[in-house]
Amino acid sequence: MKRIIAIACAAIACASHAADTFSTTEGKLKDGTPYRIDMPAHWNGVVLIGLDYASKPRTPDVQALLGEGYAMAGTTRELSGWAIQRAAANAIETLDLVEAKYGKAQLPIQLGQSQGGHTASVSVQAYPERWRGAVVKCGGLSGSVAQWQAKLDGLFVAKALLAPGSALPVTNIPDDWQKTAIPAWNAVLDKALETPAGRARIAFAARVAQLPEWSVPAKPEPAADDVDARARGLADSLRSLVRQAMSSRHQIEHLSGGNISANTGVDYGALLAAVDEDELVRGLYRSAGVPLAADLAVLEKTPRLSADPKALAYVATGVFDGDLKVPVLTLNGLGDEISPTASQQAFQQAVDKAGKGAMLRQAYTHSAGHCGFTPAETVASVHALVTRVRSGQWPDTSAAGMSALADASKLGQSRFVPFTPAVFQRPYTTCTLLHTLKDAGVAPFALPGQALPACVSP
Repeated sequence: MKRIIAIACAAIACASHAADTFSTTEGKLKDGTPYRIDMPAHWNGVVLIGLDYASKPRTPDVQALLGEGYAMAGTTRELSGWAIQRAAANAIETLDLVEAKYGKAQLPIQLGQSQGGHTASVSVQAYPERWRGAVVKCGGLSGSVAQWQAKLDGLFVAKALLAPGSALPVTNIPDDWQKTAIPAWNAVLDKALETPAGRARIAFAARVAQLPEWSVPAKPEPAADDVDARARGLADSLRSLVRQAMSSRHQIEHLSGGNISANTGVDYGALLAAVDEDELVRGLYRSAGVPLAADLAVLEKTPRLSADPKALAYVATGVFDGDLKVPVLTLNGLGDEISPTASQQAFQQAVDKAGKGAMLRQAYTHSAGHCGFTPAETVASVHALVTRVRSGQWPDTSAAGMSALADASKLGQSRFVPFTPAVFQRPYTTCTLLHTLKDAGVAPFALPGQALPACVSP
């Protein structure tokens, strides 16, 4: 604990430099992507680079880090979108610009959230020699294929049970999804919420996607004994997933040229049993007077979906082999419906399988919604990761340890809690990817200079 406090206080002492004493460089990368570099007058040698930095305001956590001497830089997703390998390459180009102007960075570190967190994880895997570490916030860490298979499960079950035979898109998202698919999905969910049977089926769909029961910050967290509130919380999460699935999957399909998700061979009865240990869904079915067995029979007969090998090849760099070469700290909220906590377990499992568990630490906040972290939580995460990189030893990254770091930042509230995520039910490994592509005669895609994931044996 002494080490943590000393480092945190040293960082705070650095904040005596005014947070506004930095210079800003803005421009466009070779592909036209906007970038921004904020360099403090008293640089501590660390540069934090992430997707979306150039498109966002300087929030209190950014101001605090600049005041401590951290350089901050990054791009936007305007052009790359879900071309994650391209976003990862843009991060390297941004790092090159920083070092060309200001000299070699002592510690180049990736810092990103949401798609930026996913990009950070891809970047340290694709360019391990260029980065010294990464802070990955709410980043879909089950990987580019697995996360979309879990999301597919939720929509597949919802459509089969709530709107069988309808034109509701699950894959092959239309270009006009905002005007057609979203209203159609919302209408189906609205109608289903009016009946106990509909709420039970929504809960089934949300549970198999491993979504949280609390994802709307403006709403109170459902009590454990409030079954109706828990069911409605799952409906909130599923509705949010629908919107993301339409917008992001549409973009991924356009970029990759096909579908990257499959549910062939999935036994939804077994999957439900694995994720419904407290029997919330079964209880809702019993209360509604609906036979679960009948719905499972419907799902068993519903035609499955297969992935396109060429599309899988396109997202290959986003499948994580776990063979970390640099330290990574992940941060996730318990009520994140876009990056569910189970996806963090998938990343931990891959890292452990590769024998690199010492390189990874994971922290959780008692919060609802996607990426709603406080400035103190972000700064504490950066301090913990930088401590690990500089000293070779992790500080205390337990909930208490992270809370101490957050308190030392004097940036307000933090909500770190002890948490063990549920086992992710739809893992997709690099070995599966590479074997699938080999059988299909398709080579995995990466940009020049990027390392591809490997099939790592335990």
